[in-house]
Amino acid sequence: MLNSDAIKKFVLDRRNNLFENIALCMAITLTSAFFSYDNYYFFMDFLRPVVSVLLMFIWLWCGFKSGIHKKWGFLAFTAAYWLIPYLYMLYFSSRDNVKDYSAVLTMLYRFSNMIYNKSLTGIAEFTHCSVNIWVLCLAILTFTLYYAGVNVSYIIKAKEEKEDAEKEAAENKAD
Repeated sequence: MLNSDAIKKFVLDRRNNLFENIALCMAITLTSAFFSYDNYYFFMDFLRPVVSVLLMFIWLWCGFKSGIHKKWGFLAFTAAYWLIPYLYMLYFSSRDNVKDYSAVLTMLYRFSNMIYNKSLTGIAEFTHCSVNIWVLCLAILTFTLYYAGVNVSYIIKAKEEKEDAEKEAAENKAD
């Protein structure tokens, strides 16, 4: 039988640094984006939804874990990761690309499109919603779970302090 302390230790006490959370989120987002381009293999029809669910889960889990360890840098990363490509795509679509053509700006646009649009295309097609809605939902849920993690951290800390105080009071009473 599983010991609940072992599960608690694995889930709540494991520490990831900020770079590990960022690398994990970037990797799953890029994986989802790359899978959206591949239509040749038959197993991609099964793999795309699995990776889309993993994308949502990993972003939310990293937000929660960052909240538990109070690493606010993950919130800044989340905002920048989804906002910068969107703003750049808005800028690129508003400029005159025929008159002022630049290969570098076009390449940056395609990279921004891959990060922002292609990574959540599978979820957007399944739900018949816009990618913008899913990005906004993902960001809001990540921020929400970050603050839930902060609250869980405070609850765990208060519980441990209470248990220590009770243990100390019991030892003092025994003396």
